[in-house]
Amino acid sequence: MTNALRRRISRRPIPTNQEKACSNMSRATAVLAPGKPLAIPPAGNISFEIEAGQRLKLAQPEGEQVADLISFNRDDLRELLSMHSSRAVNLNWKLTAPHLLYSNRSREMWQIEQDLTGENYCGGGYCSEHLNVARYGEAGKGAPNCYSNLETAVRGYGMDRWSFNIDACFNVFMTVAYDANGVWEIRPPKGKPGDHIVMRALMPQIVAISNCPVLFNACNNFKLKPLTVELLK
Repeated sequence: MTNALRRRISRRPIPTNQEKACSNMSRATAVLAPGKPLAIPPAGNISFEIEAGQRLKLAQPEGEQVADLISFNRDDLRELLSMHSSRAVNLNWKLTAPHLLYSNRSREMWQIEQDLTGENYCGGGYCSEHLNVARYGEAGKGAPNCYSNLETAVRGYGMDRWSFNIDACFNVFMTVAYDANGVWEIRPPKGKPGDHIVMRALMPQIVAISNCPVLFNACNNFKLKPLTVELLK
């Protein structure tokens, strides 16, 4: 390296934390302004960033609509939300307020502060083309699904479907029943119009949400509806 090149490099300003954050924000599909709700259309998806201490409100304007949510430690994308860790640390498989949600390193990622529906599926997983085909046959080929939605949402960060897994997915507002005879069944959701969940971020995160597009089963009670997301002031 020449002395002239060294001098040019030394004059480059060191980016501030705010500039770094803005650079990261440009890779999300949306930037949320505190206090301003943003709609996720039926079958749509979104990614955004949230700072530690900020509170996320996810709402069902019409009720009976499920959201698939994944999130990553913004400073190390290898650390992401884990339903296994969340169940194991809480010793509970029905996570709602005031439970904490944990990462795959068993570190605190979220606290659920309010949950009007009080019903979420915490076993991990999301609908995908291959799963839809296995369950519903040829009708599942090419059908919209949460796996593809989530991949689309995080693509701006250079990630794809291999950057997350079924354990990372928190199925918000989803009703799944475990019967005594061993039957596992997706049932109509219990969310009423205006129901919402409020979650406080415990580390800076990248969040991706799929507004579940499934019509093959009762997950969304056979009708797709909008969701709204908001960073509370």
